[in-house]
Amino acid sequence: MRAISLKVKAPQVSFRRPLDLNYQRTLPLPTPTTMIGLAGAALGLSDYQIWNEDKWQPLREVKVAALLDKPPGKAKDMMTVLKVKNGKIEQRSPYFRELLFDVEYTLIYAGEDKLIEDLSAAFEDPVYPLSLGREDELIEIVSIDEIELVEGEPIFHGTAIPGDIREMKIKLPAFESGKAPVKLEPAVVESVPLKFKVEKGYRIPVKKATITFLPYSLDIKIKNFGQKVFNLNGRNFTWMNP
Repeated sequence: MRAISLKVKAPQVSFRRPLDLNYQRTLPLPTPTTMIGLAGAALGLSDYQIWNEDKWQPLREVKVAALLDKPPGKAKDMMTVLKVKNGKIEQRSPYFRELLFDVEYTLIYAGEDKLIEDLSAAFEDPVYPLSLGREDELIEIVSIDEIELVEGEPIFHGTAIPGDIREMKIKLPAFESGKAPVKLEPAVVESVPLKFKVEKGYRIPVKKATITFLPYSLDIKIKNFGQKVFNLNGRNFTWMNP
């Protein structure tokens, strides 16, 4: 299995939690389907090609992980949705959206040799503009590197891990060392899609999984962690979609 890492940055991003409507909270990191969609955009694929065509099954099976490289800024945005009926505006519905700004991530992809070669070339010269989340939330790729998957240990921060942290045996290393952060953010546990099918232009989730999203300031050590853990430049990560 080969792997590449992308250093990316963006002025703003937002990853809506699946059940939020009028007040849309954001996850701190992209979901697996967001990262697969990003890869599809680089390759020049439509939603239908990514999720429905057998030719691109290896892309749907690619392993993904993400690391926050620094604490993001946070803001809220108010927007108005216009509901139209019979060609006339029937209702104006305001909603609030949480934003992360001045973000920097390391995105990691691993899979079949040919696919990773194609992805590396595509990220160097993408067919479509690259965004995380909404189409107007464009990202800049700072660097692309092939990496070796080196074994790590289950001590994490600023990343996403499969499963529900509330059901895991954890330690907080910062508290044990007496160097706890002044402000401690909670982890976010969410059930998110891992795969879609596209019907009549709409994406329909066909597989979901529970993922824990860890903020940058929260260090945890997990006892008896059942997944493979890797280390990249001193940061531990595991696949969001094992």
